[in-house]
Amino acid sequence: MRRYFRLFAILCAFAFLLTACGGAGEEEPGDDSPTLAAPDETFAPEETDGQSAPNESDTQDLTDEPKTQPVTDEHDAQSATDEHDAQTPLGEPDAPAAPDETDAQPATETPSESDTLLLGEQLPEVKTVGDAVSAGELSYEASPDSCTVYLPEGAKYVPFLVLSADYGGNALLLRRDILPAPRPFNSYSAAYEDSALDRYLNGEYLQELGAVRGLAKASEIVVTDAGALGVSGDAVKTIARKVFLLSCAETGFTELVNAGKEGAPLSYFDDASHRTASRDNGGAASWWLRTPDTYYLSAAYGVGADGSLGSGNAYNENGVRPALCVPPDAQAFPTNDIVSGQTVYFLSA
Repeated sequence: MRRYFRLFAILCAFAFLLTACGGAGEEEPGDDSPTLAAPDETFAPEETDGQSAPNESDTQDLTDEPKTQPVTDEHDAQSATDEHDAQTPLGEPDAPAAPDETDAQPATETPSESDTLLLGEQLPEVKTVGDAVSAGELSYEASPDSCTVYLPEGAKYVPFLVLSADYGGNALLLRRDILPAPRPFNSYSAAYEDSALDRYLNGEYLQELGAVRGLAKASEIVVTDAGALGVSGDAVKTIARKVFLLSCAETGFTELVNAGKEGAPLSYFDDASHRTASRDNGGAASWWLRTPDTYYLSAAYGVGADGSLGSGNAYNENGVRPALCVPPDAQAFPTNDIVSGQTVYFLSA
C-alpha cells in the first residue's frame, strides 16, 4: 500500500515537470508589438479661436478702477482752444520788467509813481489863465473837438475825455490813455463786481487822484450777474462805484450773444476809431471792458489794439482805462503849465 502512494507521488512529480518544460518552450513576442508613445515635453495650445496671445499694451489691469475723465461744466470742458483760449485774443501781455537792483534792498528801494505823493512829492503848480468852464461844457456832446480835461494822478496831470454830460446825471470821464502797467481782470472769475480790477480802481487808484477824488461821484453802473457766467446768461444787476470800466454796450458793441446789456451806447463811440487807445508811453494796446463773455466762467471782453472787440482770460494782463463821474458843474480851469505851448483845462477840487 505504501508502495502505491510512492508511485503516485512520483507520477505527479513527473507530470509537473513535463508541464513546466512545455511552458518554457513558447515563442516570445516580436519587435513589432505595439508600445506606448512617450508624452510630449510641452503642450502648445492650438490657436483654434483665431486670437493670438494679447500684448502687454493690449491688456487691461482688471484690478484697476475704470479710468474716466472728470466731468466739467459743458462750457468749460473745452480743448486746448478753450475757456479760456478759444477767445479772440486781446494781445500778448507785456513781458514783466527786469527787476531793479534796488528791489533786493528794501531800505533804498526807489518809490513807484503811485507812492510819490506819500513821500512828499507834490503836483506841479499850475496857474489859471482865464475863466473856468464846467465839466458839462467840455463834454463830447457840447464840444466834440475839445472834450479833454486834465486830472491829477499821482504826481502829474493826465488827460481824461469828457464822454457825456449826463451819465446818470453826472459828467462821465474816461482816461484818454491806457494806464502804463497792464493788469489782470481777476484771478479767475470774469464777474466784474469785487474783481481784482474793481478793487484796485476803487482802492489804490482812487487814492492817486488826490484831492480831486472828492469830486468823484458814486455812480450806478449795470454789471452782469455772476450767476450768468458759464451758462450764456444775460442777467444783470446795478452796483455803485466811484471808478469803473466801461461796458461792451457803452462802447458800441451791442450785437453780442453771450453778454447782458450793461448800459446804453455812448455817442462818442459812434465813431469806431474812438475805441483805439495808446499807453502813456505811446503804442496802441488793448484794454479791458467790464463785460464778461458769459459762455465761459473766466473770459472778459475788451477792445483790441485795432479797436475791434475781443475777449481773453480774466487772469491775463491787458490795459486799463479808468472811468469816473464828476458833477456836471464841476469847475475846470484853463492853464498853460501842463502841456507846453497849449492851453488846456484841469479839474480842481
